[in-house]
This record gives sequence, structure tokens and C-alpha cells, in this order.
Amino acid sequence: MEAAKERFAGANALALTAEAFELDYPRLASDVERYTSFIPNKNKKTKYVLAIRLFLGLIVAEEKFHRLREYLTNPGKGDSRRQELEEILQIALKASYDRLAGSGLYSPAIATEHGRSAIAVMRWLGKNTGIYPELPRFMALKAHNNKGPRKNVGVDMPFRPMPLEEIRAVLGDVFFEDLKSYIAATVRGAQKVIGFRYLMSCVKLNPSSHSEALLAALMGRSNVVCDATTVKSVIDECEGALARSAAWSPATCTGWMRDAGFFLEHLADLPGRSYPYYSRRHKKFKFVPPESRTLADIDFAETRKFAGVAKLRASLDLVRDTAMEILQKQVTFFNAAAPLRKGGSFKNLPVGKRKSCAAISAVLAAEVRSRELTGQSQFSKNGVRANARKVDEAMKVLANPSTWLEAGLETLVPDAQKLDFQQIMTLVLSCIGATRSTVVAAKLVFCCETGWNRQPIDDIPTQVYQFRLTGEVGVATASFVSVFKNRAGHFVQALLEHPQLVGGRAMEVVATWEEVEREKSWGSFDQRCMLSDTSPAYTAIELVRPLMKPLDAFTKDSRVHGQFFKSVSLSGGISNVRREVASIFKHGPLAAPGLTFGLIRKSYLQLMLRVVGSVESLRVHAGHSGTSVLLPHYLNSVEVRRELEQSTRFFQNAVQALVTEEVGGSLKLLMPDVDHEWFYNLARISGVASAVGYGVSTPVAGPPALCFTPSDENVRALLALEMSLDAEEKIADPRRWALVAAPLRGFITAILSKLKTASMSGLIKRLRAELKIDLDRGAVVLPSLNLVGVVK
Repeated sequence: MEAAKERFAGANALALTAEAFELDYPRLASDVERYTSFIPNKNKKTKYVLAIRLFLGLIVAEEKFHRLREYLTNPGKGDSRRQELEEILQIALKASYDRLAGSGLYSPAIATEHGRSAIAVMRWLGKNTGIYPELPRFMALKAHNNKGPRKNVGVDMPFRPMPLEEIRAVLGDVFFEDLKSYIAATVRGAQKVIGFRYLMSCVKLNPSSHSEALLAALMGRSNVVCDATTVKSVIDECEGALARSAAWSPATCTGWMRDAGFFLEHLADLPGRSYPYYSRRHKKFKFVPPESRTLADIDFAETRKFAGVAKLRASLDLVRDTAMEILQKQVTFFNAAAPLRKGGSFKNLPVGKRKSCAAISAVLAAEVRSRELTGQSQFSKNGVRANARKVDEAMKVLANPSTWLEAGLETLVPDAQKLDFQQIMTLVLSCIGATRSTVVAAKLVFCCETGWNRQPIDDIPTQVYQFRLTGEVGVATASFVSVFKNRAGHFVQALLEHPQLVGGRAMEVVATWEEVEREKSWGSFDQRCMLSDTSPAYTAIELVRPLMKPLDAFTKDSRVHGQFFKSVSLSGGISNVRREVASIFKHGPLAAPGLTFGLIRKSYLQLMLRVVGSVESLRVHAGHSGTSVLLPHYLNSVEVRRELEQSTRFFQNAVQALVTEEVGGSLKLLMPDVDHEWFYNLARISGVASAVGYGVSTPVAGPPALCFTPSDENVRALLALEMSLDAEEKIADPRRWALVAAPLRGFITAILSKLKTASMSGLIKRLRAELKIDLDRGAVVLPSLNLVGVVK
């Protein structure tokens, strides 16, 4: 089985042989067998033994690890070399992982799995036998790109945390022992005292009467007045100094000071000590949401020439276009492989192309048969081999990139002289159906166009389109679809069977769809939208649909069958892809650190805010029931906050502080033309244009001023409008009240205020009394404002 040998070429080339393991390392082999005796699964036992053999293969090949090699051949209790080799063992384990990852014989995931398995075995042996060098509780194989708590590395830190020895010199040995005890007894204790260390540095650089009292009390001096208020003042001073430096995020500064408060509270409770009293209840720390990051914060080379909103829009377009390009290549490759999936004779082709097509077709047929029978690859332990000899010969042919080029499948072939097993199988699976990269690329395009989270995208059912109208389709998550179909009567459900709905049929279905939206009886994280057939999201779904259909034959999992997005993989069978973007793409813009579906959603919503004009209107596009999450988590960036504050201030000024002429004949709203046009656009977008007297046509430069003549009839109508608002407020739809009634009340309040300033209070009082009498005896009725309906 040549293909199987190639599948385990890493073990053959890099691992110590099983015979050498038993012969040269008898004690280690016996102890590893004891470790695996607790594992019931035979395959997992083999995996852990192989991991140790791979590790031993490294220390045999590398001369710098000869001391560790000599020790492992004959370890014994009481050997002084045990502790000396602890650091060398850690270095060797990391070097073994690096060798596996860089060999090309293992995928990154398998290399990591072998590395972690070797660490797990050696850690257990070191802890339970007392013979082998011990390993720490956590050992990272890869260096993480962790920037730490710094918000802006370009800003100098105002001070650094005071070293522990310096704290000992300042506060004495007794305090230092209490500090060490706290660190040892607390989970992540060293991290929990960083805030106190910053507090000590701040006190040293910025002394005050409060800080001097706190230091004296912590030293244990008598006759020192240091109450909880003094301690709180010192914490406030330090928190302010950290925040003003802008070197850390507000959340980081708050967290450090909260930890410092916990530590000081712990000191106050220690028996036999005279530390100052303090309780965490004396200082309230409110949650400070982190600043909302967007795609504009990722350093794409293609968008460096842009700034602000233009950079955000260009970054979103870049991610969408790159994902679409990857998707199109995958689809092109899949379509080109259609004749090879069907099999048959290739006699009419030239000799070179005939041999290439026959080799690819043989491997595809065997792979499809194994997956139909077992759901697993023919090269997996649970798969089924068919025509093994022929397939093994074909795999050798497929290792040559020219084989794929001659067969007309050049789109995805890597630029290499020879393809390894992983690369060959990636191409084979791309011929069968959608792979992980295909599915994630399609999801990225959909996310860029709709702003959906990854979870609702994953929950799109197999029947993607619930109905089709002229030029658009209805797409929703499974939970929403269930509520929608339960709500629809027999007539509407019959209409859903039509390939395309027009006229009255379309109106019936859309009305039911909107009723379900208003009821909000579906899940909290569900989404729905009307997707245009010219949208890239619609194009992505149409491109990937043919690649999804073949995969249903390879699995019996009903959960996988019920979801639209699924993929085929070498080791995992057919599954729903839920992995992060960075774990799928290793090159190009999509491999940029920090690129996630959540970041794309935030970018989409910030751009959509500039389209709809208000946070309340954005709530509908985000699928949220309120705005409490949008503001702190999605719109918490400097630019968006500035734009929101600017528009809010102007709106309030325009509504509440009318600038008028002398009150004689008419009351006029006078503003500069620029402000008038801005207010006009804001009123039109927010849905209150008609309420404030503007038309709803396109903006014009210098709109006419608003006029109000304070006659008895007009003032009486104004008061009637005010009473209608009072009457309908309790039953009004919250969204319609916010968009229509609140600004309208602002205008009424402002106009009445101006009338009172112009000595018309008596007129207002008389007309209000007369109107109330007429209402009581039924002579007049209040105007209906229709605030119960829902604004679309």
C-alpha cells in the first residue's frame, strides 16, 4: 500500500523505529506503555507512542541534545541530572514540533497534535514517576502574536510597574511576605498584583498627602490616619494617570485598579496586621467597552493610501473581492473536473493527457466509493480501499504537478516541483465538492454584503431561498424559517412552491414575512433579509450550491444535512465549517491577523450607519431588539462617536433652540443655508420630515424657512397636537415614537417656549382651557397621529 506508506511518510522518515525504541530506551518504553494503559482507544494509544518516537527521532538526530538522549536511555531516581535537563527538555520538545511543521510531511494541525501529545506524555512522566525532568503546567509550542495590554505602542509609558524587590525596600519585609503569600494563594497571582505595582510607581512619581498616608499605613506605622476615602483617592489618582497617558485602553486601566482594590481589601482582612481598612464597595468600576475595531485597523497594503471612511469601505471591498476570487477559482476547478468524476474511457485524448486523466479519475472513484460507504477517506483508518494497487500507482503520478496541468486542472495547483500527500488530497477533494476554503470564502462574501454574524450564516438551512420575487429572494436562518412557515397558512405555503412570485402572490408572502419580523418570536441570534439577485452574496451562494450537493451522499448526520454550508476534509469527513478565517487562509489579504467575521460585521454596520442616518434605524439592519449593544460594541470608535455626537448636538439645537425674528406676525426658523440643508437631510433620513414641515423630495440648497403665525386657530391646533402626543404616548410603538413623536414634541415645546417669551402665556392658557372644555363635551376630537403603527 504505497499510498498508505506515503500517508505515514512522516513516521518513517522522522520517528525513531519501534524496534530501536524498545531496544535503546527500555525504561522509557515501559513507562510510556503504562501511560497509554489508561487510554481505552487503540488508535489513541498508537498516537501517543508515535509522538514520543518522533520526539526521540529529533534528539537522536541533533547532537546538541546528546545529554538528554543519554539520560533517557537509562533514567534513574536520585540522578542529579534530572533538574539540569528540565530546560533542555522544553527546548527539545519545541524543536521537535518545529521539525514536524517544517518537514512538509505533516499538516500544521497534525504537527501541533503530535507536539502536544509528546508534551502530555513527558509532563505526566515527570510528575508521576519522579525520574524524568518535569515540565511546567503550560508550555506553548508556537509564539503567539500578543501585543499585551498596550493600546498604542507609539506612546511612551508614563511609568512601569514597580519591581517586587523595590516594593520590599519601600514597605518592608513584613509587607513583602504578605504580598508573596497573596501571589501564591491567588490564581494568576503575579498578574493580579500588576495593578498594585503600577499604583506604587504612580505614588513614587506623583506623591501627595493621600499617597504619603497610604504608604505610612502599609509600612505598619502607628498614629497614621488612612481611611477608605484616602485609599480610594490614591486609586483614583493612579487610574487617571494611566488613562491620561493613552498608552493602555481604558478597560485595561480599570482592570488593574480593580485588582489593586482587591489586594488592599485582602490586606485589611489579614489577622494580626494593622493595614488600613478598605473594601471594594468603596469604589465602583463601571464597564468600559473597548474601542470598536474595524477592517480599517488592519494594515492591508492595498488600502494604505486611504484614510477614514474611505479606508474602511476599501478594506471591506478588498476582503469581499479576494474571497470572491478564491471562490471562483474553486468553482472553476470543480467544473473542470466534471469529466474526471464521471470516469469512463479517455482513449480519444492524447497519450499524455489520457494518462493524467485516467490517474486522477482512478483516485477520485476510489475516494468517492470510500466516502459513500464509510463517510471517511480511503486513506483513513476507517476508510475502505478499492483498487489499491491501481490507486497507489496513480498517487505517484498525481505527485507531479504537470499531471494536473495536462488534465486541464491548473487553477489550484501549487507552485512546487513535487506535491506532497496533503497537497494531492487537497486537489482531489476540490474535485469532489466544497472544501473548507471554498465554504469560508463564500461565507466571507455573504458577511461583507449582509453584515450577518458567523452563527446565523452557519444556520442557513439547505433550502437557502424561502421564496423568489422579481429581482430578489428571501433568505433567513432555520429558526426564523420555522416560525415563518408555521405562521403562513395553507394558501401562503402553497404560494411558496411557485418558482417566482409576482403581483398579489408576492404581496401575500411578503406580508406574512413582515408579520413574523414584527412578532419577534424567533431566536435572538437569527437573521433574515431580502437579497437582490445582483448582490455578490447571491452570486456566491449560486456559485457554491453545485459544490454542496454531492456532499450529502457522504454523511448520515441529520444536523449536517440540515445546514446549507458544509465541506469535505481529509480527516473529518463531511462537516459544517466553524473555524476562524486565519486557520484557513495562510497567504494574501484573508490571512491578515485579526480578520474575523465579527470584525467584518462591525465594519459593515459602521458603513450602514452612514446610509440610514441613525442608530435606531441601524438596529433593524443589525437584527437587534434595541440599541444598547450597538452603541458600546459596534459603534464605539472615535470617528463614529464624533459623527453621532455632532449630529445629535445639531438636531437638539435645531429642535429645542429655535432662532427667531421678533415675534410680530410670523414665527420663523432662521438658520444658515448649510445648516438648513444638513437639518433637512437629517429630518428626511430619520423619518420626521413630514412632521416638521419639510417636503420629502431631494435636498435643495437654502430650503425655505419654517413659518408659524401665532393666531388663535394655529395656537389651538398646536395645543391639540400636544394633547394627542400625551394621549398616544402610552400606546405608541417605541420605534415610531422615537422617530416621529419625540422630534415633533421638541418642535411644539420650542414654539410654545418662544410664545411665552413673547408674553403670550395668557393666550396659551386661555386657548388650552377652551380646548379642554370642548373635548370634555365632545364638541371636538384630537387629531390622530397614527403612532401605533410600525415605521418601515
